[in-house]
Amino acid sequence: MNARLLRVLHLTHRWLGTASGVLILAWFVSGLVMLYVPFPKLDTDERVSRQAALQPDALAVSPAQAAAACPGKLRGARLARGAGGPGYHFCGAGAARRAWADTGEAVIVTPELALASAQAFMPGAKLGTIEPTLRDQWTIYSTYRPHRPLLRIPVDDAAGSVVYVSSRSGEVVARTTRFERGWSWLGTVPHWLYFTPLRGDDTTLWRQLVLWLPPLALLTVGAGLALGLQRLRLRHRYPRGQITPYRGWKRWHHLLGLGVGSLTFTWLLSGWLSNHPFGLLEFSGLPKGAAQRLAGIAFSPPENLTLLKRQLAAAPGGREAEWYRFGGRHYLEVRSPDGSQRLDDQARLAPPIPPETLASMIAAIEGQPVAQAELIHEADLYHYGRRNPAVLPAVRIRLADPEETTWYLDPASGRVLGRVDAANRLHRWVFNGLHRLDFPPLGALPALREGLITVLCLLGAALATSGCVMGVRRLRRRRPSQGNARPDQV
Repeated sequence: MNARLLRVLHLTHRWLGTASGVLILAWFVSGLVMLYVPFPKLDTDERVSRQAALQPDALAVSPAQAAAACPGKLRGARLARGAGGPGYHFCGAGAARRAWADTGEAVIVTPELALASAQAFMPGAKLGTIEPTLRDQWTIYSTYRPHRPLLRIPVDDAAGSVVYVSSRSGEVVARTTRFERGWSWLGTVPHWLYFTPLRGDDTTLWRQLVLWLPPLALLTVGAGLALGLQRLRLRHRYPRGQITPYRGWKRWHHLLGLGVGSLTFTWLLSGWLSNHPFGLLEFSGLPKGAAQRLAGIAFSPPENLTLLKRQLAAAPGGREAEWYRFGGRHYLEVRSPDGSQRLDDQARLAPPIPPETLASMIAAIEGQPVAQAELIHEADLYHYGRRNPAVLPAVRIRLADPEETTWYLDPASGRVLGRVDAANRLHRWVFNGLHRLDFPPLGALPALREGLITVLCLLGAALATSGCVMGVRRLRRRRPSQGNARPDQV
């Protein structure tokens, strides 16, 4: 290797490594934590499990009548029974809205109602004082925007819970525990730079950081890989038969770099590409208007209260009901801790949608003929679950186009589960494959995959730690008064 190039690589690796070593170490440690502890989030199953059962006789007004108290364009509605009685939750372009299902009046969220909602969510627990907050570390996602400001209520329980009540609808929209918060400070927060000041309404600084910090780390690792291979001797070895000329921390850094340096590079690269820098690795979404064409009808709050009561009576024990549309008809999905039931506009159980029906609709949306439409009962390479199981059975529709575009839909409701074309396939293998080691056969062996990732993360953390130690030592070392350090004194 050219001596000048070698010198440039040494200086690049040395000083960029000193600057970015802690960041790389944090990414390894936080990635390992994220493998086992996700960021706090209230999912549908937990929300439903904590709600009271719906009582059809308590309903006195229809969704259409209640919607009159909630001005604005509405895109959906949900019925749930919370503190104060049953209510219709309406979603639209702006803030969340809710109206009482027994009076039709708009819900006004008072401190008493917020505390009652939190108490119903955490029965028997002692609640603290309400603390209004626009956002905090655990409510930075944009999904909370319709509910802001949030009413934060600490709970005096063994888990150190904190619940967040919507100031717009009065329902509990988030819950965190001391365990989740503590580990997330070591996991998701540093891994994605999810610090509250960076994730406000203006995320420009955050986007610039996730755009430019990974390339600096990539340059550090790339230079280190080149140097590590240049200093490696397998045939004409160093004295005492050593394959590395270094000792102490330098020796461990060299050997660890040779062992997991390539994996470190691919992890950094795939993680960076997941943010689609400069338009790289962007994946495509649904064709414009696809969801509306599948629905076949615009949403309008149902007017028939008698039908709603019949639907709820046909699904006893339901705790939440939500309207959805398919093929020009309105349906009601009634959820309970035991699962969901879907009722049609005649209060009958809605039968599964045949693959042929879905295939004809997808062909019309895409303007391409269908090569294959089938009902699958097992996950495949592009429709599978990670933390949550995949929706199965599912309808898989492959089009006869050059990219073999494939759709996955829920036959129970017609909901789109995924659409895969060439761009999405590339993203799946570059991000899920390289970053999460999510490829055959590891994808079907979660315990083995998690164990392998754990070991590799620990080795990567050891590599970064050795680099940090060397960087700190060099910063503390007095600079030589004459001459330059030799290239092998890295």
